[in-house]
Amino acid sequence: MQIIWVSGPVGHIRKINLTYRHLLIGSCSLILALILVGASLQYFGFRMAIEYDPQLAKQLGNLHSPVEIENLNAIYKLKLLELNDRILANNQKLNQLETLNKKLEQLATPSALKSFSPKQNSLGGKFIPLNLASEANNSRPLELFSNISTLVHLQDQYAEALIHQNANFLKWIESKPTGMPIQNIFSISSEYGPRIDPFNRRESFHSGLDFQSPIGTPITVTANGRVLKANWDANYGRLLIIDHGDGYLSRYAHTQEIYVREGDDVRRNQVVASVGTSGRSTGPHLHYEIVKNGEVINPKGMLIGLTDR
Repeated sequence: MQIIWVSGPVGHIRKINLTYRHLLIGSCSLILALILVGASLQYFGFRMAIEYDPQLAKQLGNLHSPVEIENLNAIYKLKLLELNDRILANNQKLNQLETLNKKLEQLATPSALKSFSPKQNSLGGKFIPLNLASEANNSRPLELFSNISTLVHLQDQYAEALIHQNANFLKWIESKPTGMPIQNIFSISSEYGPRIDPFNRRESFHSGLDFQSPIGTPITVTANGRVLKANWDANYGRLLIIDHGDGYLSRYAHTQEIYVREGDDVRRNQVVASVGTSGRSTGPHLHYEIVKNGEVINPKGMLIGLTDR
């Protein structure tokens, strides 16, 4: 680019050649000069504002004196420690909940299953103090915030572990024949173990519990499982056998009717049959057995809430 400049009465002509390099250098110099002028104005402007109107300077520049910053830090610490107190209270509630759950598991786990109850999860990790009050004087708000965030995360993990543990226990207990096969009024007419046979009056072994109840009384399955057998047996009459997995079977004998078929999946407390007197029976009752790994066991050691009647 060429600029022609004519000056003076005699028309003296001057020529100036401008290249892109000249333009670039000139533009950068102008921008730099404007930045320096702006920074100077801002610096001296805030200095003057601080001297003549400090409150305005704080509003414009978010400026705080060392004393004010210390006061803000003290307020932040107080708020964070209040939050820490709430975390402590929640942690105590979680501990109480875990204690109550353990007691409930003990009550809900039959004696025959106590040694097989699901084990507690193994835990470990870095020690982090739960109460930060003793460390507050030597900690900055940002450090306290970081520690409290860690505690909240650990508390969340603890709560999730409790939920997972309880869900596993519930799933485990629901798969074991621990429920009552008769929900309505009944009496135990014959216990598990040695007895005198009601037909030939000779000593014999009784392999289950006899629940004496009116004909037609609903029979409920005592755990989740699958129907293994639902047909006639010469001794048991109309016999229903449920496979609960893990080596457990339950048998329901002398029924009047069976409402499920072989291969059906059944749920705990589902009505699957009704009380009758079919097969080798002297009157209406449910003969109930539990088999563990091929051997009959005393149902009383498995049934939750069964009292002597």
